[in-house]
Amino acid sequence: MNGSKHTNELTFTLTVAQWQEIVAHVQSERPNEACGLLGGEGGEVRQVYLVENIRHSPMEYEMHPEQQVRAMLDIETRGGELIGIFHSHPGGPPIPSTTDVKRAYYPEAVYLIVSPGESGGWQGRGFRIEGGYVEAVPLQIEG
Repeated sequence: MNGSKHTNELTFTLTVAQWQEIVAHVQSERPNEACGLLGGEGGEVRQVYLVENIRHSPMEYEMHPEQQVRAMLDIETRGGELIGIFHSHPGGPPIPSTTDVKRAYYPEAVYLIVSPGESGGWQGRGFRIEGGYVEAVPLQIEG
């Protein structure tokens, strides 16, 4: 980690169904990175938005602009907030790359990185990224 700027303990919570939706998306986009947005409130995800990676690259992602705006407007319409941004690292590991840190434009969001685990399944880790500082956020999958 590069250091810590946040002092509050936030837990980021997804349901099993939301996690499965994310995993299905990242698997379907392999070997390229997949991405999307997470709407909700107070660290609890309410909606998962799958967004096209217009780079179609195994090394980086860029969200389809219209899909990203549509998702953000839907989050706002539902009375929620953009609480998370997810993308995959198909070659691992589930930690922010230098590019991820440089392109962390939403410091209030948790950046969820999904990658293949050693057991063959997928693993996810959450991070706050602000001003070059990276801090792990505990991830919970419930229900």
